Amino acid sequence: MTLRRVPVLAYDWVLISLVFLINLIGLVTLYSAAPSRGVWLQQLMAFPLAVGLALLVQMFSRRQLLSWAFPLYGVSVLMLGLVLLVGREINGARAWFDLGPVGFQPLEIAKIGLILMLARVLAARPLERPLDYVMPVLFAAPILGLVFIQPDLGGTLVLIAGLLGILFVRGMPVRHIIIGLVTVAVLVPMAIWPNLNQYQRDRVEILFDLSKDPRGRGFQQIQSTIAIGSGGLMGKGFGAGTQTQLGFVPERQTDFIFSVLAEEWGFAGAATLMLLYALLFFRLGRMILECVRMEDRLVIAGMLSMLAFQVVVNIAVALGLAPVTGLTLPLVSKGGSSLVMVYLGLGLALLMHRDRYREV
Repeated sequence: MTLRRVPVLAYDWVLISLVFLINLIGLVTLYSAAPSRGVWLQQLMAFPLAVGLALLVQMFSRRQLLSWAFPLYGVSVLMLGLVLLVGREINGARAWFDLGPVGFQPLEIAKIGLILMLARVLAARPLERPLDYVMPVLFAAPILGLVFIQPDLGGTLVLIAGLLGILFVRGMPVRHIIIGLVTVAVLVPMAIWPNLNQYQRDRVEILFDLSKDPRGRGFQQIQSTIAIGSGGLMGKGFGAGTQTQLGFVPERQTDFIFSVLAEEWGFAGAATLMLLYALLFFRLGRMILECVRMEDRLVIAGMLSMLAFQVVVNIAVALGLAPVTGLTLPLVSKGGSSLVMVYLGLGLALLMHRDRYREV
């Protein structure tokens, strides 16, 4: 396997600039939101590692990267199974490996493994008959099942979003989409809802009236919406958000970091971040259209779907519009393994787009 140099101008600098801008906002916000400077320093140290890994993959060809699909998929399944046996339990989910001062969530590498695997499986398989969905579902099922039983409902939904995004770009017939929607409508009340844990059902039920339990199940989102609303147009200033700095907003460095940003930088800061995300997703969408190979399109589509779903749900939770899922805000929230894998995934998308005309 040989490494090679690629001209700097061959890269999509619009995408790169957007990623760095969002990440910069994240580091500034996390500095204010983190309960200790050590938390912020861990994220800062993860940044060069993430960038370095994204740069490293650029030294390979698209064909070499796609050849990693099967090994990476196998490693993902193995690690997800292993974490259930020896992993550390956090917030009721056994989803983390304890590596001394840092933790690693195998879900993050499983996202990349599933995207590459589905791209390889679906590239040469048009979705014309129901049987054409058997292979992608068979490959997705072990990862989805292992994440679900951790239990990590938010992570499971992110993986499903990636699967659906890839299927959509591959070209699902309209009749299949309708059948899928009807199937989901039947399965949710009959199979999925009864098998959720009680705390997961509570999160959905309380959403319809947060005031029913303001000091319990509704506490997080009530405090989040108060913080966001108190930010006004221009915010209270860096480090001056009373709701967040006084500890009223829980998990402010992860799940509810958007509340910190909105309180301290106001509607202007929150809107700027959402605009940058929208531009990032638009650029990834354009990259899909510009690629000529189906495999390349599917890799970018998978990354776009997972990122967009996670961003939309995280912000919706902070606004009290969706049940708490435990999903962090990509490139902004604390999470070293998440940051590294987001950069890796976007590095893969960058590589596929860069080599879209190369026969390598």
